[in-house]
Amino acid sequence: MKKKTIALSAAAALAAIPAAAVSIGAISNLHPPVKPEEGKIRVACVGDSITYGFLVAGQPFNNYPAQLEKLLGEAYTVGNFGYTDRTAQKDADRPYIKESLFEKSIAYTPDIVVLMLGTNDTKPANWDAAAYERDLADLVRCYKALPSSPAVYLLTPPPLFQIGEKVWGLQADVLEEEVLPAVARVAEAEEVPCIDVHTVFAGHQEYFPDGCHLNAKGATLLAQTVASRILRDAL
Repeated sequence: MKKKTIALSAAAALAAIPAAAVSIGAISNLHPPVKPEEGKIRVACVGDSITYGFLVAGQPFNNYPAQLEKLLGEAYTVGNFGYTDRTAQKDADRPYIKESLFEKSIAYTPDIVVLMLGTNDTKPANWDAAAYERDLADLVRCYKALPSSPAVYLLTPPPLFQIGEKVWGLQADVLEEEVLPAVARVAEAEEVPCIDVHTVFAGHQEYFPDGCHLNAKGATLLAQTVASRILRDAL
């Protein structure tokens, strides 16, 4: 019990870092600019703090986009456009589409976009099922319409695991019962591949130190899951 209490306290302390950055307008310091490499296939990983790598030990080198780049090989370059606490919904508390990092993901001129948003949309004050599905589809169409005509992959968010009373104020039941089907519907309607990350991590709480964010081993598994699909489709 003592070890569990210490772990929860550590997670709470770490949670204050991005929250403080948001409050003083310095969150861009947590997201250094991404420079595309000429002559390589450009992959843009778009998402929230799970994509960014919050709580991943050695984050700059072990977040899932960084590991994805290694797995894909020399022909690829991968940009991490994960933005802490962001949502697919345009009228939620922190919409991804209204952030500068969204514009940077566009300027990256990606050949492939890997999009995973929905976890933060489940907050009670945010959740609107119709708005989530509509706005997620709008994001997919926005990327598909880029001059580079990128292939877009939609990812289902990983599970939420309860540690203590709540998991960051997020709703696991909404994610399971509403977000996952919505992602599948959008993927089908927009004719883009859907990578079922949720099933890969189901029952594996050991990868989630705070019940929501991946550790380095979890980021490795996510990178492997995405890389295998991209490389398979490239054959």
